[in-house]
Amino acid sequence: MRQRLQRPGAPAVVKERTAVALIHRFPPIQSHCMSRGDFDFESRIPALLIAHAKSRGLDVGPFIAKYELPKDALGQALGKVNITVPASTLAALADDLATALNDEHLGLSLSAWMPRGVYGVAEFLTRAGPTLRTSFENMKRFSAILSPGQTFHFGEFDGEARFEHSTPQRPGAIGRHLQEYTSAVILKTYVLMTGGRGPTRAWFTHPRPSAMNFERLVGALHTPNLTFNEATNGFAVELEALPKEVIGGDAALYAFLEEHAVTALASRPKSDDLVDKLRHAIREALKQGEPNIERLATRLNMSGRTLQRRLAEVKTSFQEVLDLVRFDLARQYLKDVRLDLSQIAYLLGYSELRAFDRAFRRWADDTSPGEWRSRG
Repeated sequence: MRQRLQRPGAPAVVKERTAVALIHRFPPIQSHCMSRGDFDFESRIPALLIAHAKSRGLDVGPFIAKYELPKDALGQALGKVNITVPASTLAALADDLATALNDEHLGLSLSAWMPRGVYGVAEFLTRAGPTLRTSFENMKRFSAILSPGQTFHFGEFDGEARFEHSTPQRPGAIGRHLQEYTSAVILKTYVLMTGGRGPTRAWFTHPRPSAMNFERLVGALHTPNLTFNEATNGFAVELEALPKEVIGGDAALYAFLEEHAVTALASRPKSDDLVDKLRHAIREALKQGEPNIERLATRLNMSGRTLQRRLAEVKTSFQEVLDLVRFDLARQYLKDVRLDLSQIAYLLGYSELRAFDRAFRRWADDTSPGEWRSRG
């Protein structure tokens, strides 16, 4: 039998582990309420972490359950969909996966593995731009569709061009692995666009790693000039590089992609209010029948338990929001005399008129839908 060779320095492939063994090693989290100072973080990273770990032979089911990720997190990675989790949960997920995979630099491994096109139109727009300056400016301009949970900054300071990324609510909140991932994946693109040119220096908010891990970080970031315990994460490039043409740039493709990126940016919800987003999702779901919390949570890129927890934090519940949406729509429909009560019940997701009548009486102080309509 031939021995399978492994490239030196490559992360070890982990054999499939059983769910029982992993649960024993990583006991379930007892509470998923966000700690003080925590905040929700929206990005593709949770799904990418799961997909990457799966590709290396890890049984990811226990991790999806432990961190209350959507059940189809793997499918969401393939579908390039953002997932929303507390920042502390994302950092803990990366730490747990790094331990399970025995990978001290999981973020760097994730960057090297990441398939092209994961970040969609904004990623291709960056690669197609006319100059490196345009590419960096577009990363900042379209950061809301590249990585909504992070803030990107780009500018010229003290004779160098700097690109910085951070979590504005609390620097370093997503942890070392994912800070290294963000810098590495952007610099991976930069090196491709320049034909091998690296940054002049890079910096991180987390502490300096061990000597062996430092060397791997130097290789991934293409610079030995690294500093740590800084206020932000980022890197610098020479000013003279900015006006240079992007290798592989395409003016016609760039114009086409920019139009689509602008449309994608404009289509993002203007409000970060979870209840508003849920109301909108319920209105759409009612067209298919009785709304289901798990399906709606998936549409909002979170698990059902996470949705329930976040609603409880703002002193409401799924049923309360559902009732308010239905009552509001019912009153609108009752004004349309072309709709009979059975049709209205159907439009509100009820399978029978009796259920609609009972619900409406509960909402309207024992007034029936027919009585409400007759009052005008």
